Amino acid sequence: MTSATPNRLPVFFLSHGGPNQATEESSTADFFEKLGQHWTDSLGNLPEDVRPKKILVISAHWEGENGVVRVRTKPENQLYYDFYGFPQFMYELKYPSVGDAALGQRVLDLLKENGVPAAAETKRGVDHGVWVPFLRVLPKPHIPIVQMSLAKMPGKSTKEVLEYHYKLGQVLSKLREENVLIVASGTAVHNLRDMRFYSGTNKVAPYVKPFDKLLDKAALAESAQERVRFGVDEIAESKFLPLAHPELDHLLPFQVALGAAGDDKAQAIHKDFLWSLSSSAYAFGDSNDLSGLSLAV
Repeated sequence: MTSATPNRLPVFFLSHGGPNQATEESSTADFFEKLGQHWTDSLGNLPEDVRPKKILVISAHWEGENGVVRVRTKPENQLYYDFYGFPQFMYELKYPSVGDAALGQRVLDLLKENGVPAAAETKRGVDHGVWVPFLRVLPKPHIPIVQMSLAKMPGKSTKEVLEYHYKLGQVLSKLREENVLIVASGTAVHNLRDMRFYSGTNKVAPYVKPFDKLLDKAALAESAQERVRFGVDEIAESKFLPLAHPELDHLLPFQVALGAAGDDKAQAIHKDFLWSLSSSAYAFGDSNDLSGLSLAV
């Protein structure tokens, strides 16, 4: 396992939480704010040639149809309020980020060069898998943010879907050497259906922590080869997977992050368990000690 490469930016997997994470206080909201301070103080003070100049976010809330990965290429980042049943003020929140057409096109070219079906997106806005955590992490964004989708893959096995997104991360990893910070935004354990059984209690569903340990095992593995074995093969076969992720969308950004990380050393930088959810987060290839970002790690 290698430490951070001087000319390569780190990769982050974040559990973004629900829309209320943007306005309510929680351990995860506090973690996001500390992470943003780290980005500003540490990554922002790197030498000019390796400093983050753009951010690419892969969100669980966007799946390109028929295996096509879609990439936003608009310079404007209008918000997409892709949630229902929240107070009206949640639909009036603003996040003043901008996109970057050049990065969008670079991502498209890179995907196509590597045989990944991809298309530009000029209509869909930036969803809450991006702007909710970023309202906390970078409330006053000073560099462009570009969102890209996952790939919806009907008819494929779970293992095939996980492996595909791991390889997608491998393709994107080249951007780490081009001043692009890669952020994969999902949720470590995401079962909204079961929340009703635990809401109002301090209990955690019995599958949450065992599955979360599988993510630790994959992220903290000693090599990229082991990350494939633990993060693709073992997770695909886990008896906890159907409960931890009734749908794969919130897990797949984790596989993208694993693929983009290569052999770089990882740190678990946040833990929070609530009912049928886990909000674990990981940093790959960051040479700083990030243990102080979260009280729960």
